[in-house]
Amino acid sequence: MEFSCTARQSGGLLVLEVAGDVDLAVHVRFQAEVDRLWPRTPTDVVMDCSRVTFLDSMGLRVLVQAMQRAAGHGCGFALAAPSQPVRRVLELAGVTSLFSMIGPLPDAGSGQTRGDQGQGAPAPADPALDDQTLDGRALGDPAL
Repeated sequence: MEFSCTARQSGGLLVLEVAGDVDLAVHVRFQAEVDRLWPRTPTDVVMDCSRVTFLDSMGLRVLVQAMQRAAGHGCGFALAAPSQPVRRVLELAGVTSLFSMIGPLPDAGSGQTRGDQGQGAPAPADPALDDQTLDGRALGDPAL
């Protein structure tokens, strides 16, 4: 599956949706997309990894750097519904406990579990994400 990384806003939360193979061949593009889509103001970030079909150590590096970047800005960071390939790499690398993980995210505005979305501009805000929590507080909660 071809790699893609898109973004959508949900109130005070940025959701980065990653799909396809995340490996040596695309890690520079993945990092560039994360940099391009990263919020300009401190915002909690959720990386939806439910459609990642392959992850290698270079893709893991980008995930770890994104988590560290969020922490450096005092923001929350979580992986949403990581696929089996993502969970396996996290376990093999011994870094599973470093990441907050949440369940599947609904499609933007539909309330249904994420399906296949195309690339493009960030989708509109999704109030259904308000039920998700990160580190004991609601995602997007400004009280960090």
